[in-house]
Amino acid sequence: MMIKVRIPTPLRKLTEGKGEVEGDGKTIGELLDSLESSYPGIKERLCDESGNLRRFVNVYVNE
Repeated sequence: MMIKVRIPTPLRKLTEGKGEVEGDGKTIGELLDSLESSYPGIKERLCDESGNLRRFVNVYVNE
């Protein structure tokens, strides 16, 4: 299932300047892996060394 992800301005250099991208996955982890394959380096900016979302990353579902 394709999921739209809004990208904040500081991370847009990793998404070729795009403010919104699409990824695929049934879980947040799968979505992050999908984004990483399309936009290398984005996952390490969103996740800590343990693979958990960093505390400043917000996830909103359906707006």
